[in-house]
Amino acid sequence: MKRRAKIRFTTFALSLLLVGAGLLADARLALAHSSTRLEYSYRRALGDLTDGVGGMCRTLEKAQYASTPVMQSALSAQLLEQSGSAKSAMATLPFSQEKTEAISRFLSQAGDYALSLTRRSFSSQPLAQEDLEGFSTLAQYAEKLYGSLTAIQARLTAEGGSLYQMETLLNRLDSAGPLSLLDDGFDNVAKEFASIPALLYDGPFSDHIPQRQPLHLQNKPALTQEQAAQKAAAFLQCDPSSLTFTGEGGAQLPVFQFSRDGQQIHITRQGGQPAYYKKEHRGSENLTQEEALTAARSALKGLPPMEESYYVKNDGVLTINFHTTTAIGQQEALCYPDLIKVSVELEQGGLVEYDAAGYLMNHHQRALAAPALTQRQAEESLSPLLTLQSARLAVIPTPGLEEVLCWEFSCKGKGGRQVLSYINAETGLEEQLYLLQEDAHGVLAV
Repeated sequence: MKRRAKIRFTTFALSLLLVGAGLLADARLALAHSSTRLEYSYRRALGDLTDGVGGMCRTLEKAQYASTPVMQSALSAQLLEQSGSAKSAMATLPFSQEKTEAISRFLSQAGDYALSLTRRSFSSQPLAQEDLEGFSTLAQYAEKLYGSLTAIQARLTAEGGSLYQMETLLNRLDSAGPLSLLDDGFDNVAKEFASIPALLYDGPFSDHIPQRQPLHLQNKPALTQEQAAQKAAAFLQCDPSSLTFTGEGGAQLPVFQFSRDGQQIHITRQGGQPAYYKKEHRGSENLTQEEALTAARSALKGLPPMEESYYVKNDGVLTINFHTTTAIGQQEALCYPDLIKVSVELEQGGLVEYDAAGYLMNHHQRALAAPALTQRQAEESLSPLLTLQSARLAVIPTPGLEEVLCWEFSCKGKGGRQVLSYINAETGLEEQLYLLQEDAHGVLAV
């Protein structure tokens, strides 16, 4: 190789090395900058979580001494804001889901519990001693969580730890060994929260909800898999031998699961009732809404009389909500908890989906007393901005899945907006307020 060529080659190689070194340095700087930003984000989230839980400690302590509905309502709003902020911050941190599940539920339960007691106090129901003890329990656990969080922050400062490094370790648990700071620091309090005493109240995070049993199936006999296959075949109008058993499931509503030619059906293990059915569908729209409604009603054979309420139409399928009714003296009330959703295709009216979980969980013989308030008396609780159109009695679910008898008032608001107001038939308090959304796709309550 000539001397000039060697010089050119050497110069070119050195240039490549310099460019590569520059790119590597830039990459390292970018990574360091990214790590710094992520570390700052984690530190801020840990601070927000600690502040939120600290605020909950003070608010929960105050809640034990609040004596008026107005003060309880104000404290409930504070708890909801503080717990929501704490949950949002915790979701940002690199904690394992296993350790945060119980604590996340606690954060939700604290504000929800206070809100539930506020609703009771506004309905003139005095708070019992056990209600205030619930606040005391929540306050004790909030203090434990706050103490653990402040200890983690102190150790991070004292040991110069990095939350970003902790995330890396959490993703390599097999090779990293036990964590000395973040995850272990959180582990002790997570174990304590796994054994927090049960709180039973009227709210969606009450501990009684996961323990609910299907009311309609009480005292019904248990079925074998073969007997359930017979029930599934009867629903599908086919031979049991054509069904494939696909497993068991259902949690609070245990079922046997079967499939057949793109269809799936779930039969309850107790009572042998069809709980769910679905099949694949693609087709055109040939039926009117009334024809589709008639087809949907055919899926309800053998069930108590039911009324349709809201419906929605999408992709050639009409889905209708059906509910039972119950007699109260000479009047009749719609029972919204007893929900069955039926979907039929608009080509020929065939069944596409059937969901009876609400009915199976809630339907039972109700012994409802006559409403304490007449329709006229309940109307006094309506907003003056609403124009009443019609009224009827209705049983509606509370946030804790209990039931309350209400007067359902269908009204018109500003601009002709359809509004539903549910006034408690005993206390006169407004339990629920819905806006009716009506368009070409159907009618929904939002």
